[in-house]
Amino acid sequence: RREDTPAAWPSDEGSRPGTTYTPTVSSTGDALIGRTLDGRYRVLRRLADGGMATVYLAVDERLDREVALKVMREHLVHDESFVTRFRREARSAASLSHPNVVAVYDQGRDGDVMFLVMEHVPGLTLREVMREEGPLSPRAALDVLEPVLLALAEAHRSGLIHRDVKPENVIINDNGTVKVADFGLARAVTSQTVTSTSGVLLGTVAYLSPEQVERGV
Repeated sequence: RREDTPAAWPSDEGSRPGTTYTPTVSSTGDALIGRTLDGRYRVLRRLADGGMATVYLAVDERLDREVALKVMREHLVHDESFVTRFRREARSAASLSHPNVVAVYDQGRDGDVMFLVMEHVPGLTLREVMREEGPLSPRAALDVLEPVLLALAEAHRSGLIHRDVKPENVIINDNGTVKVADFGLARAVTSQTVTSTSGVLLGTVAYLSPEQVERGV
């Protein structure tokens, strides 16, 4: 395993700040390291960093298991429209249960720290696999594509749209299982979310449709 590979969360290169996660080797000076959020989640180390959030490896001391903790940036925490939508849609994503989906366990707020608790998935992102091994063969591509489509189909049946499907959000577990990540920022298909005008466009520019960029929908 490469030293710069995050253990639980996808990295991203060349994408829009706000959904881009790049491996962070050192956690020196990070005030959250060693802190216990909500009296339950003890932060161990930083896994990845991005414009919208920082992802940490943490221990759920109540259930004694490792989790991935996604901590939102301060400017988003103080955006009440974002906070309201985040809480509503995180609850929707937490109801999604599928073997090919990185599970959302919990969401909470500890003072000015707003966070999302997700399944910790040791492995490589599809982007990292392609970077190391080159283009996938048709057979290998189908082996990845099928579980991704199964995960998205299950989300659609539950009324959720992912909004940021890309190689960085597809994780291949150490045991070979393919999982789709970042459902915590999925959109619940309701009149409230479809008409939301918070001004925060969630997604990666290279993978957004023209109408999303133009109208933010």
